[in-house]
Amino acid sequence: MSTSVNAIVQAISEANNQYRDQSTPVRQKLEALWEIGDCLTKMGVTRPHSIGWAIQRETGGLIKRPTVFRSHKIRTIWPSKEELTRDLGKLQGLSRLTELLPLIDPDQAIRGRLSAQQIADLYKHACSDGAHQFKGYLSTLKKQLSHGKLGKPLDRNKHLANLREVVLNFHTLQSFLLKLLEQVHPEERNRAREIIPPEELQAFSNMCIALTTKDNYRLYRQLLPATSNSSKSEFKFLYDRFRQILSKTADVERARLRRLISPEAFAQMSDLVSSLTSEAGVEDFKARQKIAIPF
Repeated sequence: MSTSVNAIVQAISEANNQYRDQSTPVRQKLEALWEIGDCLTKMGVTRPHSIGWAIQRETGGLIKRPTVFRSHKIRTIWPSKEELTRDLGKLQGLSRLTELLPLIDPDQAIRGRLSAQQIADLYKHACSDGAHQFKGYLSTLKKQLSHGKLGKPLDRNKHLANLREVVLNFHTLQSFLLKLLEQVHPEERNRAREIIPPEELQAFSNMCIALTTKDNYRLYRQLLPATSNSSKSEFKFLYDRFRQILSKTADVERARLRRLISPEAFAQMSDLVSSLTSEAGVEDFKARQKIAIPF
């Protein structure tokens, strides 16, 4: 852990513990967030997203990136704890604060289009409305002030189409390998080993395990080669694409892929390619119970 990250962790740990404690009242959670943001500001943090990722990694998630970013933003909006609690001290839950931030963020253009009275009304509704009522109020206001993506429905599936080719190749390769390992004679498997180098099978197996869950990303190892030399088109496509996806620090694209391919399917693919490396591995695979893996 670098000195700067370590110093920040030490400075904000107590407030973070208060914030994470389920028994802490909402008002005190707000104050804890402000205190974290105040520490970050005083320590010269100007890139809360980046430092948030570093802190989350080094603390194993005990201090989360969204906590760092939101705290920094809160301190930017409210110069003092007293002003924060004056405006939002009667919140029933912190989810309202998350919904408010895109509107009141001074770094967003829409903030300049809100009058002081509209902001005051926002705080009032956030503290007093029921869930359904507040959702309707916020939706109406966003449509009135629509700017860029704000106020427009979020299409959570629009990025998944870019991964359909991955799924198609994955399914094709999975079926090919299952049939290959089930064959009695090894001739076809030997030909497959000639066109898919053993080091690539090993690297690909590791990549599939790393893609099973968000936590298993820590198991990823950048084994050589960096790009596949295999003449098996589906294998080469997946090898290079998985390598690219796993090279990204953020989990965004991996999370999208996990919505399309189940953890069990990734685990089975890892088993298939590692078993193909030798006939002994094939026999071990045949001895294990086969499970149909749904996408």
